[in-house]
Order: sequence, then structure tokens, then C-alpha cells
Amino acid sequence: MANKFIFSVILLGMCIPMAGCEKHEDKTAPPVAGQASLEGALNPQRDFTLHDQDGRIFHLKDHRGQVVLLFFGYTTCPDVCPTTLSKLARVYMLLGSGLRQKLLTVFVTIDPQRDTPQKLKEYLQYFNINAVGLSGTKQEIDTVVDSYKATYQKVETSSSALGYMFDHTDYLYLIDTQGKTAHLFHPEDNAQDMAQVIKGY
Repeated sequence: MANKFIFSVILLGMCIPMAGCEKHEDKTAPPVAGQASLEGALNPQRDFTLHDQDGRIFHLKDHRGQVVLLFFGYTTCPDVCPTTLSKLARVYMLLGSGLRQKLLTVFVTIDPQRDTPQKLKEYLQYFNINAVGLSGTKQEIDTVVDSYKATYQKVETSSSALGYMFDHTDYLYLIDTQGKTAHLFHPEDNAQDMAQVIKGY
């Protein structure tokens, strides 16, 4: 795959930069030399467990054979999350029916306090993609976030009636049919290029 799509971390202790929801800044993670570094750094166990929007236990390992697009966000995010999911709707349209069924978008909330299962379900249905919303306790969510070297931070704000927002990692993690993190999509990647990469898996 083209190197321009691959972003990761150089050392295991480093985190992928965050995008602010109040003011989005273009930040990129340091590139690494080769796909093996990406796979080794991000969730080498190739599994995690949370609860889905229908109250069922979700294991990543149960989705071997599917290509998974993993994203960390929250339903009241004003820009990064809806922009990303809207772009994914275009990606799904560019894929054939067979590939659309094979592709699963996994949206992990970083705001379990507000994002109830029903709210996650309604939010994702709006974008008309094959998606599942996941939640859990803060500790359970943080375990998954950490395994992908992602980050998020709660920000108190007076500019929103909700009282707080989040800065959070805004990359999409492409997890291949064997559960390996094989690719990271940057926010500036367009739908056509993303669809082309996905077809390779």
C-alpha cells in the first residue's frame, strides 16, 4: 500500500495526536518504515471486548473475515466525527455490494456517560453504513484506546450547552481480515483513495 496512507508511532510509549473538536488542527503522527511496525505497535493481541448498541458482548476476534474500520469518537462531537462518518458513507457507495457487506465500521464511544446504546444506534443509522456502536465502562474503553495508542481528553467549555467536549484521535484504523491493524487513514484522505485501499484487503 502507498506509504502516504500509513501513519503510526515510533515507540510503544507514544500516542497518536489528537484533533480538537472545538478547533480542528491538522496533525499527523510520525511515519514508520514499514507495515510490520504498524501491526506490532497497535493492538498486537488482535482482540478487545466491549458491549454493542444492542447490549450484546462484542469481541473483535469474532469478526475475522471482515475488514473493520475502527474509530474513536462521541455522538455530540460537532465536527470530526460527523465529517468522518459522512465520508465513510461515500466510501461505502464506492464499494460494490460484496465489499460493502464485508466492511464493518466500529465506532467506540469515548463518552459512555452520555452515549447510551440507543443513542449510539440512532446516531450511526443516520449515516446509512454497516456500523456498530460500542461502549463500556471508562476503564474498559480506556483499555481499548490504549491498545491502539489513541488518546482523548475531556475539555470543559462554555461554548457548548453540553458543558464539555473532547479532543480525540481522529484516525480511522483499518483492521484486516486476520485482525491485524494494517493501515491508518488520515482525516485528509479522500473517499476515492480510501475505497481503493479497502479493496486491497
